[in-house]
Amino acid sequence: MNSNKKLLIVALALLVGVSAYFVWSKYKPQTIYNDIAKTEKVSVRMKWFFSGTMSGWFAGKEQSIYKKNGIDLVINSGGPENSSIKLVAAGTDLFGVAGADEVLIAREKGIPIIPIAVLFKESPVGFISKRNKDIKKPSDWNGKTIEVDFGSNAEIQFRALLKKFNVKNVKEVPYTYSLVPFIENKVDVSVAYIMDQVVTLKNQGIDVNVITSKEYGINPYGDVIITTEKTLKENPNLVEKFLKATIESQKWAVKNDSLAVTQLVKNVPNLKFANELQVWKATIPFLISNDGIENLGVMKKEKWEETQNVLIEFNALKTKHSLNF
Repeated sequence: MNSNKKLLIVALALLVGVSAYFVWSKYKPQTIYNDIAKTEKVSVRMKWFFSGTMSGWFAGKEQSIYKKNGIDLVINSGGPENSSIKLVAAGTDLFGVAGADEVLIAREKGIPIIPIAVLFKESPVGFISKRNKDIKKPSDWNGKTIEVDFGSNAEIQFRALLKKFNVKNVKEVPYTYSLVPFIENKVDVSVAYIMDQVVTLKNQGIDVNVITSKEYGINPYGDVIITTEKTLKENPNLVEKFLKATIESQKWAVKNDSLAVTQLVKNVPNLKFANELQVWKATIPFLISNDGIENLGVMKKEKWEETQNVLIEFNALKTKHSLNF
């Protein structure tokens, strides 16, 4: 074989190799995009036990919205024994969901957590009673037995209403994190998220009256997303990716409510689809309240100021602090 033919063969081989490289490169990003090894494992601690209110988180995980943003998301249940504030502050979870008022109180105590987005732009807390008890306003609580979720944002709003209406003659018992005492008439009033337990009770044929603090001018931010000051300072890119994925996930679930709840129930099979779909649909207004879906997650300083002022007025906070989150 002469030298010219050898050069031609080498040139053709190089051309094939370069062409293959560019074809491979064109599709390489998608391979990396879906490679779990290229994502970072991140856990988020819910405020409460799993329910329809959390459909957006599970939808984002199942739709690979977190994964495409480089996050392998682990969703952990909250509840009385799994405080999101304590577990995020301790580093057990990188992110969490907590009541806005609880966050301000924790920060005043020196706990270095920080809110990075709002979920519920109005308080979802309600105080429920069976309709036949004819309890329609906080002043009707006099002489009644009331379940109190001690240490929670619900307790803060309960105390604010007691003070506002000068209610002093009540019997307080610890909230058992179950609807049974309420259903069996062992208490007159209990605490509930109005888009969660209230829906469940109505589906069981139990008519309830609901009192909210919002009716009486007490309307702090509801649930917010938190992390630590350290995480925000040392890993801002991860925080940004997490928030981007979270907002996208919540928006997707708002627009695809039935499928989002299907994906929740797939991961939490003890939940019932029909009930949780109603819960999620009742949750959506809290996510998009006032500002619309495009501003989902966006925090406003004036609303934080309102939240802080409520806490100071009713002695849950001692003084004003910086709200430059």
